[in-house]
Amino acid sequence: MKPTAYLVNCSRGGVVDESALAEALEKGDIAGAALDVYEIEPGASDSEFKDPICNEPHLYGTHHVGASTSQAQYAVAEELVRIIQEFMDTGNLLHCVNPPQLQTT
Repeated sequence: MKPTAYLVNCSRGGVVDESALAEALEKGDIAGAALDVYEIEPGASDSEFKDPICNEPHLYGTHHVGASTSQAQYAVAEELVRIIQEFMDTGNLLHCVNPPQLQTT
């Protein structure tokens, strides 16, 4: 990555090697990073999160709750209804990457 680049990870914690990211931030190999997922995610009952990566300069961290808003949950429910309705109407499985072989009798 260029020294002016910012890395953003909001997918899964294991996607980014946090020790390599820490080294890149310390050396100035990249300008910064933003994470809302981590290699070791905190538990729901954890009152503090002390992942060492959070102490790195130019790292911005949030907790992974983007889908926990009422708006996000409503949007997920609407999309689920749309997908089911499409299947009921046409037999088409929207967004399915590994559709099953359906038996026709």
